[in-house]
Amino acid sequence: MSFKLHNGERLKSRKEIGRLFSRKSKSATSYPIRAVYGWAGEPRSEFPVQVTFVVPKRRFKRAVDRNRIKRLMREAYRLHKDELALPQVPGDGEQLAVLFMYTGKEEMDFSYLERKMVKVLKGIKG
Repeated sequence: MSFKLHNGERLKSRKEIGRLFSRKSKSATSYPIRAVYGWAGEPRSEFPVQVTFVVPKRRFKRAVDRNRIKRLMREAYRLHKDELALPQVPGDGEQLAVLFMYTGKEEMDFSYLERKMVKVLKGIKG
C-alpha cells in the first residue's frame, strides 16, 4: 500500500462535505479528533476513501496554528490509512467520505495525535 496522500484522496466538494452533516452520516470520536463519515453517492475518483481535515477558527485564531494542526492530522492519517482498508463497499462504485475535525482547545504533540487518529480509524472501520 502506498503511503502517499494522493490528490484524489482529498475531499474537496462542498456538496459532499455538506452531506456529511446530514442524518445519514455517522461519527467516531477520540479526543481531540472527531471523524464524521458517510457513503458518498457517485465516485469522484478511483480511491475508495476521500478525506478532509478541519480546525475551527474560533479556537485557533492564527492561520499558522490551524495549518500546523491540519498538517499533523494529515501526516497521522497518511501513516495509518491502511487501518481503514475496507474489505467490502456497500454498493458498486460508492466511496467513503470522511471529515476529521480537531476539537481540542490547545495544540497537542504529534505522538498523541497519532495514537488518537489510530483509535478514530478503528472506530470508523467498525
